[in-house]
Amino acid sequence: MWSSADFGSFSTNSDVGGGFFKNFPAADSKKGMNSRGLVPCTCAEICSATQDGDKFVSSTGIHFSQVTLVGVVRSVNESSTRFDYEVDDYTGPSILVKQFVDDEDSSTEHGGSRAIRELTYVRVYGHVRSFQGTINVVAFKVVPVTDMNELTCHILETIYARMVHAKSNNTNSTDISSKDVSMIPVTNIRGLTVLQSQVLSCVRAAVDDDGITISQICEKLRGVPERQIRDELDFLSAEGHVYSTVDDNHFRVTEK
Repeated sequence: MWSSADFGSFSTNSDVGGGFFKNFPAADSKKGMNSRGLVPCTCAEICSATQDGDKFVSSTGIHFSQVTLVGVVRSVNESSTRFDYEVDDYTGPSILVKQFVDDEDSSTEHGGSRAIRELTYVRVYGHVRSFQGTINVVAFKVVPVTDMNELTCHILETIYARMVHAKSNNTNSTDISSKDVSMIPVTNIRGLTVLQSQVLSCVRAAVDDDGITISQICEKLRGVPERQIRDELDFLSAEGHVYSTVDDNHFRVTEK
C-alpha cells in the first residue's frame, strides 16, 4: 500500500487531522464540527488521538467519533459474537477493529456472518472507542477492497480533508468556497463510500435543468479517474439516488 517514509504527512508527528465538513465554525471548532459524518483517517491518527468525552481529538485538535480507514487485515480472531481484525495501513501501529456478528444480516454488503480472510485489503467504517487505555474501532461495516484504486482515493480523501481544515483555520472563515463545498459530502448515507457521497453531492448541487455533466464532476473531483466516476454514477443510478436526463452524460438527483 504505502509507507510512512513515502508519505511523511501521515506520521503521528505530522500536522494532520480533520474530515469532510460542510462548514467550518472557526470560533468553536471543538463543537459539532466532526459530528456531521465519517472522517477519513489513518491508523496512526486514530492510535495517537486523545479522548475528550465521547469523542477523540487528533494532533491538530480535530474532534471525531466516526471514521473510515483502508488497510490490510493482518490477523483475524473469530468468536460466536464478534470478529476481531488487526488492520494495518503502514502509517504506524496497526489497530484493532471489532465487528459484531449479526446472524440476521447475512448480506455481503455488511460482511455477513463470515470473517474476512487475512491479507485482504478492507475499508472499515466504524466508531472509535477506548477500552482500558487502548483505542480501537467498533465497525458497523467492513468490506473487502475490490478495486485497488480505492487505496489511492482514500489517501487523497485523507490529505484533502486536512488541507480543507488547515485552510479554514488560516482564513478564519465560517464557510469555504462553493468549489470545495461541491466536493464535500453534505450527508453520509449508509452503504455509500466517501467517493460515492462526494459524487452524489456534486449531482445534488446542480442548478441546470439538464443536471450536471460527468466532465463537470471530474472538474470538481480532480484526481479521480473519469472511469471511476462513471462507475459510481452507475451505482448511484442503480440504487435510485440519481438518474440521467438528456443523455448518458447528464445527471440529476431523484430528490433533493
